[in-house]
Amino acid sequence: MDSDLLTTGEVAKLCGVTPDAVLKWIKKGDLPATRTPGGHYRVARSTCTTLGLGSPSSADTGVGEHHDPGRARPDEPGVGPRCWEYFGHDGRPRQTCLNCVVYQARAEHCYKLATLGEESGHGRRFCGEDDCQDCSFYRAGHGLATTVLVITRDDALTHRLTKQVDDTKVALRFARSGYESSSIVGACRPAVVVMDSDLPDVLDGGLPESMLRDDRIPGAKVVVACRGGDEVAVRELAVPTSEAPLDGRQLEELTKHRTTTTGAAPRDVAGA
Repeated sequence: MDSDLLTTGEVAKLCGVTPDAVLKWIKKGDLPATRTPGGHYRVARSTCTTLGLGSPSSADTGVGEHHDPGRARPDEPGVGPRCWEYFGHDGRPRQTCLNCVVYQARAEHCYKLATLGEESGHGRRFCGEDDCQDCSFYRAGHGLATTVLVITRDDALTHRLTKQVDDTKVALRFARSGYESSSIVGACRPAVVVMDSDLPDVLDGGLPESMLRDDRIPGAKVVVACRGGDEVAVRELAVPTSEAPLDGRQLEELTKHRTTTTGAAPRDVAGA
């Protein structure tokens, strides 16, 4: 058999699904395949590559292996973090990712596998209802600016951050209260939400909790910028923190990888 053609069993092993699931993809026309004279399906290895899958051997690494999202893998030069690393904690997948075909197959592009439909086993844990182009992971992978929402009533801080950030890397949005931030979240779906501890509804935990539970931004990184004197109250919130006053460099660092700075690991979104 041509080594560039894979059996349905090999594709299933590569994707971490059953051969029956692969046959369903083929019969629905979602996965291009050819048939041998004996009637067996064969899938081009290049088709799997297009879907963002690695080699069959890479699927055998097991769920216990994790990669540093800041380094390329030895067999995949230049590859950055994948979706479960981007949305995970220190490069480790959240529990909700472990049964997703994207994680099991170590697929590079979750948004390509999403085209195979729900029966493929794509968990869509951090997907909103809109197009993949609205997803922060997709935008980061395509070199698009990452949307960051800063909630603060400090006008001087707003002015300074606007001047400091590189708008090709960070698309800044500002809100002065939790009420105002709710409408902005619906309009722009930020990848990172930074809240100034100077706001009373931040210190009482109400605003961080509402952002963490907002179904419109299931994969967003929520951070509290801690001002001097607020350390004890902020620590009790058990969310990632950043030092205040903020600057443009800090915001750009927050967008690079979806790992926490201090505080608790990211929430695990079940059924998002």
